[in-house]
Amino acid sequence: MSVLSLLLGLFGCGGNKKYTVDDIVLVHTVYYGMESNPVYSFAMRKEEDNWVFSAKCLVGSNKEHYASFASFPITDEDAQGFLQVIREDGEIERLFKHRNPIRIFHISDAPVRSFGMTFSDGNSVEKETRLGDRGLDYLYALADRYYEEAESSEDTPTDTPTN
Repeated sequence: MSVLSLLLGLFGCGGNKKYTVDDIVLVHTVYYGMESNPVYSFAMRKEEDNWVFSAKCLVGSNKEHYASFASFPITDEDAQGFLQVIREDGEIERLFKHRNPIRIFHISDAPVRSFGMTFSDGNSVEKETRLGDRGLDYLYALADRYYEEAESSEDTPTDTPTN
């Protein structure tokens, strides 16, 4: 029986819980090309009743600025808008069904893509794939909307030394 269970797990026939966007507490995606900084890296995480957003990507009208900020609070409306895109595009189901390629040789400077989610029960899934175009477009729009405020808040010291 344990051999059968192992085989079913290997081939994706296990009894995975059916997750919805309401179960998501973290979404992250990254794409590394040949450079040391990622082409893009996004994360949206639920902290208690609020959502925070992190981004590393090109922003601005002509993509002239490389933004980099972490854990910046965003509106619930913006977070729900992104989760709506994930729901409409079936990203949870696609992520669970995606099969990572079998690699015999690993090329160290090859482009790398990763997309993952963590759910409220602590389970997570991460695969070597990308988020769909609508989801990526939404994350770029969020980064463009928040980067100036987020970067300026990271530059402001929180503790002022006293003499």
